[in-house]
Amino acid sequence: MPLPAHAPRLAAAVAILLILVGLAAAPAADARPARAVLAFLPAGGDGNPAPVLDRLEVRAQLSIGLVSATQGRFTPEQAMLDISAGSRTSRAVYAPRSPPNLELVPAGDGGAFIFGWSRALRRAETALAEIRPGLLASQIPGGAAFAGVRSRRNLEAVAAADREGDIAALSLGTASTLAQRVSRLLERHRFVVAGLPTADKGDAVLDELLRDRRPDDLLIVMQTPPRASVPQLLPAGAVLGDGAVGMLASQTTRLDGIVAAIDLPVTILRELDLPVPKGTKGQPIHVDGTRDAAGLRSLEARLRVVSGRRTPTIYALMFTWAALVLALGALSDRRGVRAGLRIGGLAMLWVLPMLLFTGWLAPGRLVEVVTIVGGCFVFAALSDRFVRWPRAPVVPATVALVAYGTDLAFGSQLIVRSLLGVNPRSGSRFYGLGNELESTLVILLVVGLGAALMRRRDLEGPAAPFGTGPGRSRRAAAIVAIAGLVASVFVGAGQLGADVGGVITFGAGISAMAVLLLPGRPSRRVIVLALLTPVAALAGLAALDLVTGGDGHFTRTILQADSPQALWDVVKRRYTLAFNVLMTGAMPLMTVLTILSIAYAARHRERVFAPLRGSPVWRAALLGGLTSAIVGALFNDSGPILLVFGVFVLACVTAYVRGGPPSGEQASTMP
Repeated sequence: MPLPAHAPRLAAAVAILLILVGLAAAPAADARPARAVLAFLPAGGDGNPAPVLDRLEVRAQLSIGLVSATQGRFTPEQAMLDISAGSRTSRAVYAPRSPPNLELVPAGDGGAFIFGWSRALRRAETALAEIRPGLLASQIPGGAAFAGVRSRRNLEAVAAADREGDIAALSLGTASTLAQRVSRLLERHRFVVAGLPTADKGDAVLDELLRDRRPDDLLIVMQTPPRASVPQLLPAGAVLGDGAVGMLASQTTRLDGIVAAIDLPVTILRELDLPVPKGTKGQPIHVDGTRDAAGLRSLEARLRVVSGRRTPTIYALMFTWAALVLALGALSDRRGVRAGLRIGGLAMLWVLPMLLFTGWLAPGRLVEVVTIVGGCFVFAALSDRFVRWPRAPVVPATVALVAYGTDLAFGSQLIVRSLLGVNPRSGSRFYGLGNELESTLVILLVVGLGAALMRRRDLEGPAAPFGTGPGRSRRAAAIVAIAGLVASVFVGAGQLGADVGGVITFGAGISAMAVLLLPGRPSRRVIVLALLTPVAALAGLAALDLVTGGDGHFTRTILQADSPQALWDVVKRRYTLAFNVLMTGAMPLMTVLTILSIAYAARHRERVFAPLRGSPVWRAALLGGLTSAIVGALFNDSGPILLVFGVFVLACVTAYVRGGPPSGEQASTMP
């Protein structure tokens, strides 16, 4: 039977269709599994002394940033162990505190192992946190490989070790062959760690790695952790799978241009499409904004100096206050001394706003100290001159609370750069409020509320005995409670202050002040409700973070804790850190002096409040502030620091109170 005339055309069409189907079913060249290289570039060297950030900046395909290498005191061993674990904690909770010496040892099967690894594992078990060195490499099918230069220490190989301390493949050779050896390892292993050579040879290898990279490969290069003891921010660059170029960022830090070392494992596993184990605490690195190396240099330079300027600034403030009291006393006897006490006490309340200003200005050391001291005392003198005593604290309290609340809403940009703000170099906190700010802001809040709510007739007539007098009302208590609620949202929300302990501290101080403002003797029910306020505040914070996606420290360590033991470890870790703070430096002496100051004020409370004629509003404010300082010390990992800071600010407020009124009309009220 003859074929139809159109049969040849039909057969050709079927053949073409079969070919197309076969091509579609065949694996494409680009469908190969993604791979990752983590390269470490040493700083300095005679051949190329340029900083690592400068060397990364000239390679336009790299997104750039700074990596917080460790939490607290820095060692290269700890930095590498943290990268391998994807989690970290303060060295203060380890036993021993310093990591063991680690050494790369080749094995006969072409791999290697880390000598000292068993000691590192035993030390990690003491950390009161889920720290599992080697977790990253253990998640890689077939393990990780390391390529380095022979005759070097090659500590970077720790990042390629699995939970047993083993490295699947090792390649040591000359600097000139390093890039080729990395490529050969990538043919058999999806994750390779490379220790680059120094100077120009390291730059040449990096250029080869960039040239040989496949479009879907991940390449991360960061400065080799140096031998240092102070916290470090190490320059880094990366080419992510999507090829975007800009600033490195992550939810761990929420600062464009700064990421944490524990973000590297999560990023590597995500790019390789591998599961991220629960033990990792980092967040994926992404690219945001445009490259700004100059901004990174400016930020790093600012963060490097803020810690060292705190003590000189405190000394300068105290010296100026003492000099002012003596000078005015010499000129006008007791009236001058009282003026010096008032102005000096107010000056200390102006410190926080001035710190934000100099954080934005970022001047030299001398200019910063002079600006802070001069600004505080000038604004204090103006407040004392134009605001009737004892309402002047309303002004610095309002300015400070509004300024810090605004900065929190815009990502803590000025707080991070201020002398009393969180310092990302320490690796403990990257945004929001630190404990020193927490203890000071709550005092400013209650004192500002007390000064605002005080009525003029509270100072008229005979002095009221302690615990009595006009001014107490449900309206005043409600105003205090509402103000405290708003402040607690700013302090504790994961998208703002992210300070869990601050919620407890603010809640305790505000509830104490509100109870003391209620008319009559507080009932048992009111007292119980006041005691439960911090607990209710934490519950509200949990709900707020869940609704808003706060994804902060509270969410990750408390709400997402996978076992009761993990929660108990958080509690033990906080109190271990608090005890370590108590036993550090001059803190034992300062804590004793603070406790003695509280005892003296309690013993002579009538004398403290005498200039205010026993105003119940001011009493409630000062006692609420003291409550917040004590509770904050008991429930924060900085422990006595909150007590010392809180009582110091209260002492400054008391000095202002004892120095008034300026006119001398009511000087007879002074004991």
